[in-house]
Amino acid sequence: MHPLRERACDALLNDPTLQSPPPIPEKPRPPRVRRPREFKLPPRFPLLTILFYENWCNHQKQLQMSHHKVDDSPPELFPELYLKPRRLNYYARQLEENMVVNKDLLKRINLIQRTGGYVDCWMRPEPTNKYNKLLCQQRQRVLDEIRKKNLYFYSRLLTARSEQPLTKEFDELWKDTKHKLILGASLPFILFKTGKIDRDIRDPAFDKPDHVVRTKVAMEIWVAGGSKIGRVTIELFNDLAPKTCQLFLALIKGDGRGHAYMGTRFFRIVPELYCRGGDVTKDNGFGCYIPEDAQEPMGAENYTLKHTVPGVLSMVVNSDNEVCGQFNIIFKPLPQLDGKNVVFGRVVGGPAQALERISALGLPLGTTTADCMIRYVGWYTRTGQYREGNPNTIKFPPRRKAKK
Repeated sequence: MHPLRERACDALLNDPTLQSPPPIPEKPRPPRVRRPREFKLPPRFPLLTILFYENWCNHQKQLQMSHHKVDDSPPELFPELYLKPRRLNYYARQLEENMVVNKDLLKRINLIQRTGGYVDCWMRPEPTNKYNKLLCQQRQRVLDEIRKKNLYFYSRLLTARSEQPLTKEFDELWKDTKHKLILGASLPFILFKTGKIDRDIRDPAFDKPDHVVRTKVAMEIWVAGGSKIGRVTIELFNDLAPKTCQLFLALIKGDGRGHAYMGTRFFRIVPELYCRGGDVTKDNGFGCYIPEDAQEPMGAENYTLKHTVPGVLSMVVNSDNEVCGQFNIIFKPLPQLDGKNVVFGRVVGGPAQALERISALGLPLGTTTADCMIRYVGWYTRTGQYREGNPNTIKFPPRRKAKK
């Protein structure tokens, strides 16, 4: 930049008239004066009584004085907060820095224009034939590398295929699906005539404290020779009934003698009341499980929790105060079971109609129309990994066949 112009720019930047004025002091806002509310009321019709007209007027006043639950009015604008004169010192410094950069850039452009710029022909001494040969070889290597990449990309294009399956694959899949449909049609059809179970009931006694980690298990329930009912997730109350939860979890995993819940059935289902299962020794409700390290069955731990919520799990206690591993799942609050069974868990996840479908398989006397089996069981570790339990390998006694 020419020195005279540079001096003019410096003088312009130092001009005191460009400095920002001092801030204007804020004026106090005047107090807000509330006006009396005016109601819009039409005159009284001559045929209306005075009492009815007064009641109607009171109703109209209440409607006009009511407030919206959702405020959809625009926010109030205070111009004095947005229109304050801003100081220009920051912008003046930024402008000065831009001017310095522009000066340096103009100096470089002037130097390039006067000297002609930097070109290869200025190289001294001039490149020899050996240098030119090496340069050609380098360019040839680059071209060969590019050609190799292009050939590799072209070969990938030739061998590429669509992610959409081919017609042959669809035909094979349809054969498999058709076979499954025919096989499913040959199985007995079970119509679930389900009722509605109220799941909105809550009991604060079942809420988990913040410092407690409760174990969760999964149980997949099927109809023997039929369809799948669903997979339910059960939360165990380790902090309230630790011994009972330990017994239940041991049978979920399976012990060394072959006792486990996987493969057993719900031998008693009372519609709209409860279902009972978990007999790992006889699978008919008359067996009693004794742990490996014990000589006799475990006794009842406590009766603190109640049967107040649908989906509650409770361990059955027989007349001799023995816990044999059998458990109940209730379909409705059953206070008649309080003090007789040990509550140790509840159903916290699974299909919405799982309990209704199990209830639909029962008869009024507690028998079942079809065998409701526990096909798969497992538990979740503290890290959230699912581990599947072992199946039951005990040979159950033969069951009495129903007379046709």
